[in-house]
Amino acid sequence: WEIFMRKSEVVILLSIYNGAKFLDKQLESLFKQKTNCNITIYYRDDGSTDESINIINLWKDRLSMKECTSSRKCNLGPALSFWELLTTAPEADFYAFCDQDDIWMDDKVEKCVAYMNEKNIDLVVTDKQIIDENDNVTCSSVRKHSNKNYDNWNTYDDITKYNIFVTYAVGMSIIMKASFAKKSLPFSKYTGHDKWVLACTSTEGKVGYLNLPLVQYRRHGKNVSGVLVGIETKEDYINQRIMPDLKMIEDFKQKYPNHKDLNEIEKFANARRTGNIKTLFKLRYLAPDIAKFDIVTALLPEKLFSFMVKIAQKIS
Repeated sequence: WEIFMRKSEVVILLSIYNGAKFLDKQLESLFKQKTNCNITIYYRDDGSTDESINIINLWKDRLSMKECTSSRKCNLGPALSFWELLTTAPEADFYAFCDQDDIWMDDKVEKCVAYMNEKNIDLVVTDKQIIDENDNVTCSSVRKHSNKNYDNWNTYDDITKYNIFVTYAVGMSIIMKASFAKKSLPFSKYTGHDKWVLACTSTEGKVGYLNLPLVQYRRHGKNVSGVLVGIETKEDYINQRIMPDLKMIEDFKQKYPNHKDLNEIEKFANARRTGNIKTLFKLRYLAPDIAKFDIVTALLPEKLFSFMVKIAQKIS
């Protein structure tokens, strides 16, 4: 009877880097979680120089918190910081990725764990709201207002080959079984932790989408994202966007050499590198927006490409 009554152990993996402005609100939302699970916050500071650690210390008496035991104290960046967290995390039933500047609804953990148990899945992704730096809701439901494939997939869908090119879940919207989280190690260093764990889990297990906005995703000037950030030339685009994808696919191939979609994945990735318009068009269903952009890129002269990128960066 005690086995059936045991509470699930959920470890929230929190990576921090100069997040003092919003960290307090995120921790408050974790404190407000209404759930039958036992929750532990396992955090790692990635070299903050602001008041982030002082804020953590203020919450230690109210939240069950443990500091990452990793010996690597230097700045690693988001993906590798989460790698360190997951590698050294306490034993648990479920792990949840957590960014420092978002806000969780108070029933996020409870509903995600219940949904995973109900559907017998190994990883769940939730819908999300978008908020600005002043907590104003600018989008009440990304899924409701988006027509993109990566926002409109369903539980049990086979999404691996699509997620390889376009991230089908932002990290803070993911909760997963600990066993499958560990199976995803080591992460590829050429992509985000969220894309990698989703690719691995959808290959080895079952993934699901919970159609409820259970997180508020903060968009502000210091978000670590942006498709064309740092891009000025075609060479920049190839070296900074296409080549890392190819290297990530090599890592995926080493892990899953017999994956049924590997040939398809490699053909599209190589077509991006060589500018093979015919193949990009044929396989455009894998990543429609990327295929369109790469076809246009292959057709445009260098100067016109650079001009187009500058316009796109101003608009975004």
